[in-house]
Amino acid sequence: MSFEILMSIFGAFGIGSVVTLLIKNHLDQNNALDERLYNEKREAYLGLLTAMHDAAIQPSDAASKAYALQQTKIQLFGSEKVSEAAQGILDTNEGSREERNRYFEMLIREMRKDLQSQ
Repeated sequence: MSFEILMSIFGAFGIGSVVTLLIKNHLDQNNALDERLYNEKREAYLGLLTAMHDAAIQPSDAASKAYALQQTKIQLFGSEKVSEAAQGILDTNEGSREERNRYFEMLIREMRKDLQSQ
């Protein structure tokens, strides 16, 4: 059978439409998942920055717990490098300001790279 005859048969039964619909549905699901993951990362990153700000402005047990919660969200949704930078900031809290600033700059850089790669 020639290609034209096969295409005519597929067209007559609407197979092309079904295949197109299946492919479109699959692509739509992937796009929705990518968008959801982007939003989860974005919210986790903004939450971490907010928790860091709150802890710096008014240190308290509640602020420490909020930071820990946001850091856990970063471990769940964020990239490994962002998670490492967040932990580095925490580990250098009592250390030198230069080292802590280096981790903060790394955090911002990695957040930006991660969100732009989506």
